Amino acid sequence: MWTEDRVDLFSKPVHDDDTAPALAHGGPPRGLTGDGSIRTTGWLQVGDHPVSSAHVAAVAGLLWALVGAAALVSTFPVVAGILVITTPVLCGASWWLLTTRVRPASSARNIGTKRADELAPGDLVRLYGSIGPIGQVVAVICDEGVRVTFRGGGKRSWTRGQVVHVAELLS
Repeated sequence: MWTEDRVDLFSKPVHDDDTAPALAHGGPPRGLTGDGSIRTTGWLQVGDHPVSSAHVAAVAGLLWALVGAAALVSTFPVVAGILVITTPVLCGASWWLLTTRVRPASSARNIGTKRADELAPGDLVRLYGSIGPIGQVVAVICDEGVRVTFRGGGKRSWTRGQVVHVAELLS
């Protein structure tokens, strides 16, 4: 029902402190979980550029394929060649499907560090060091230590000087 001032009386309230993290295009991150944390993938970063974990899986598949091919090349040379060509593709594609469809995870990169007592609502930080899931800061309480509340209700405590990794979501 709309009022004369064009206000919808039955719309759900919008809480600014509980807005979900959004990507540049406005959509939610792919790895957003029910508890408010964001599952991430791509722990390898070269400079400012994250390396796709599907590429890491393909390289790992290549290494295993080379070991298998070395064992097979004298008796089954064609199978050894097919193994070296197909295994990296299958490993990379399987990992990509896992992180986009089965257990979606967002690509993210670390953009810097902050001391825990410098955190502000809205900051996206790594929850457990330099890799792993990301949480969006909702509240920061500084007393003897720093108590941080994340979107979804998660809480962490750090010492005032503890350095935490600030991240940026890419997908």
